[in-house]
Amino acid sequence: MAVMLQRKPDYPLLTAVGVLIPLGLVMVYSASFMRAYADTGDQLYYTWRQMIAALIGTAGLLAAQCVDYRVWRRFSVHLMAGALFLLLLTLILPASMTEANGARSWIRIGAFSMQPSEIAKLALVIYFADWLSRRGEKLTNVTYGLVPFALMLGVVCGLVMLGRDLGTTIVLVIIAGIVYFAAGANLLHVIGAAVVAGGAFWGLINIAAYRQERIAAWIDPFAHYQGAGYQPVHALYALASGGLFGVGIGQARQKFFWLPEAHTDAIFAIIGEEFGLIGTLFVVTCFLVIAYRGMRIAGRSSDPFAALLATGITAWLVFQALINIAVVTTLIPFTGLTLPFISYGGTSLTVCMTAVGILLNISRYAGNPSPGEIDETVTDTARSRRAASFARLAGWWRNGRARVSGVSRRRSTQRAWGAIRRR
Repeated sequence: MAVMLQRKPDYPLLTAVGVLIPLGLVMVYSASFMRAYADTGDQLYYTWRQMIAALIGTAGLLAAQCVDYRVWRRFSVHLMAGALFLLLLTLILPASMTEANGARSWIRIGAFSMQPSEIAKLALVIYFADWLSRRGEKLTNVTYGLVPFALMLGVVCGLVMLGRDLGTTIVLVIIAGIVYFAAGANLLHVIGAAVVAGGAFWGLINIAAYRQERIAAWIDPFAHYQGAGYQPVHALYALASGGLFGVGIGQARQKFFWLPEAHTDAIFAIIGEEFGLIGTLFVVTCFLVIAYRGMRIAGRSSDPFAALLATGITAWLVFQALINIAVVTTLIPFTGLTLPFISYGGTSLTVCMTAVGILLNISRYAGNPSPGEIDETVTDTARSRRAASFARLAGWWRNGRARVSGVSRRRSTQRAWGAIRRR
């Protein structure tokens, strides 16, 4: 019978997330109370909904932290199929039930609403972590590696793009690309796929007039103040008004109907206005902690599935935060992505917290043999030999390259397990 080796959960990761969530609740109230009163007559409307989502997310985090991460592997296909079905519903249901800000990315039934694309992010990470970890030497083959990978990713991104959500499509491509690269894909294949993806995005921008307007507003937002540059300009006003230490909590002025989507896409600007440069750097530091601890968890995982799953979750949370911050500071054009753990959005908060729970479980148990793989108790020496066969994953964290599922990895793994059995 296999022995499950339990470590303590990654407390720095948990602390970083545990700081961002209450900060997000405070900022959602501060940024939304005027909008909530204007929309519903209740200043706390959006805050209450975010608090409920935080409670559900806490339950999801605790449950995922306790459930063996390998359980997700057994249901990877089911999760992906469910996510695709929900994405398809956003295109089939009436626009009144799915559309917001020009994008068909919601499902609304009465007071209940959800955003399937957020669920698709987690489902995509789990599915590709499972699929890529099983490819072995086939991953470096175009026919059996790159082509089916691109087709599966294309189906998901196609459904999201039909809903006119380019920002989420970009995040999905980044997540999948990083996991594909970390799994040991041929570097030339990765570069070629990146070039094709870049060309596709450029084409999508050029065929839509409103996306071209966003590009023009990004180049010179003040010249397009009356149009697509309105939000970027007021985001910059908010950041500039905050200075070093901010104007004080609750004292931001841009949230008073000047800055659109102040409690969702542009909440980082309100943080900058109320807490100043110090506050924004604090938020960035928390995400850097998540990035470091998440990749450290991936680097310590001897199970390829766990390593790829941790890599995908970390890439998703960190790159989405990076894109949101870059948009608010006008480093890149507007995309409509939220800031994880902070922006208003129940589906996003719940799914992100559940993903962190999976990361915490990997930090506790990754490195253990799967049930039924060995019969005898695993000693410290045997564990060390087995972990050594996966040492190249840690090298990916140091050198930017991993071969989780290559031929040499498979052979070294077989030799390690042979040594364990002989003992």
